[in-house]
Amino acid sequence: MKLRFLFIAGGAALLVGGGALVPLRHRAWVEQAAGNPVQHVVVESRSLLGVHRPAWGARVSQAWGNAREGFFLAPAKAMDVEVRAWPGYRQSLSISPVRAGEATSILGEGDREAFRAWFVAILEQQLEGPSPAWEPAQRDCAGLLRFAFREAWGPHTEAWRDHLGYAGSPVAGDPHASLAGPWRRAFPTPEGWRPFAKGTYLRELACVKLGRDLAEARPGDLIFFARGGARSQPDHAMAFVRSDEGGQPVLMYHTGPETTGGTKAEGEVRRVRLEDLLHHPDVEFRPLPENPAFLGLYRWKVLAASLREFSSQGLP
Repeated sequence: MKLRFLFIAGGAALLVGGGALVPLRHRAWVEQAAGNPVQHVVVESRSLLGVHRPAWGARVSQAWGNAREGFFLAPAKAMDVEVRAWPGYRQSLSISPVRAGEATSILGEGDREAFRAWFVAILEQQLEGPSPAWEPAQRDCAGLLRFAFREAWGPHTEAWRDHLGYAGSPVAGDPHASLAGPWRRAFPTPEGWRPFAKGTYLRELACVKLGRDLAEARPGDLIFFARGGARSQPDHAMAFVRSDEGGQPVLMYHTGPETTGGTKAEGEVRRVRLEDLLHHPDVEFRPLPENPAFLGLYRWKVLAASLREFSSQGLP
């Protein structure tokens, strides 16, 4: 009798637990904030007992993320995405791009050239030793880009030079910072405009993709790599700087923290000629069209020559 009671009680507990967890109904919706091009797709289920939780096995086409944290995308034009979840839930959502407020202001040609000149000069200055204004915790390949991007706006005063430890001569006038909007101090991320954005968000949200032809590269343009193949998160970025004396394109990057024999080093800033990079010992770091780890050539959105170019970047 006791065993029978335990069996019945256990079965009842399973039914209650199943009723609390097994999804009965689903719904999906889009959250967005003014000025932030990143949109958040939430997929939620409701169980037989009315418990709300992230949907099981949820997927959203053309987006990144997961069921627990939600899915994110930044469409350049109106698009439909398909939402799926277990068991058998399917829904289509129509999503329109969010205008990024002041961020869609386009710099004039003179401002773009000034920004490029300062961005490259600040990168090259780091070869002599990292600036004291560059936080040690931010010293990796994406951190180098963020640091030079922010400081390129100026104003490049004597106080600024002392703060950065910048010993070079002025390379240009200051780009018109009022046209930069939020880009002057922040980058778009799924959490809004933030001073910190990992390499993935720099590539997907702060840049436009130019393709894989490096003949189009100009100083200040970027290339990204995804170690382990094109489906991995990009974990390495390099920036084109001034060509060498022979006119050969040169790139700069930070190695990121390195661990050798159990000892962790901070890593360092390096220069590399494009010709040498094309023959790098690690084939995943060769910027060749046939290399799936090479994600392509990118340009900062603030350097776009038109709103059309600015908005041309969709999800990869």
